[in-house]
Amino acid sequence: MNFNICGKILKTHGLKGEVKVLNSSDFPRFVKGKKVYYLKNNEYLELTIKDVKDTKPLIVSFKEFNDINEVLPLIGLDLYALREKDDLASNEYYYSDLIGKDIYNEDGLKLIKVSDVILLPQGHYLVGYKDNKRKLIPFNEHFIKDVLEDRIIIYNIEGLI
Repeated sequence: MNFNICGKILKTHGLKGEVKVLNSSDFPRFVKGKKVYYLKNNEYLELTIKDVKDTKPLIVSFKEFNDINEVLPLIGLDLYALREKDDLASNEYYYSDLIGKDIYNEDGLKLIKVSDVILLPQGHYLVGYKDNKRKLIPFNEHFIKDVLEDRIIIYNIEGLI
């Protein structure tokens, strides 16, 4: 099975086992009845979402836990969603598929390696470092020529990197 990080448990909320979750997914992962997973001893353990309050961060309760003491060991853990093939359209990608890819220009020159993907009000950006400076590349059809299995090719745009 293939899992992707979809959130992180930040802290508890109240006494009934609710937790604050930082949502890091563009997909509706935190919905009543859906399943998410956490990693314990190299095993993915399942949690069923009982309720979600749409706040920043989200307030989530799980069917498996009803008390603050039960959720305390989960603080700081990443949450994962099962990767589904049908989640993505042909021009969409999981963050984890982009991170670690080398970025090349149209001439075949390696520029940087993707270290992160961030969402800003203007859209998604690939993050990389060159000469110890952070570089942001807009992840859209105006800047990205192609996303291949082993690399990302960007258009030759003066001053982009």
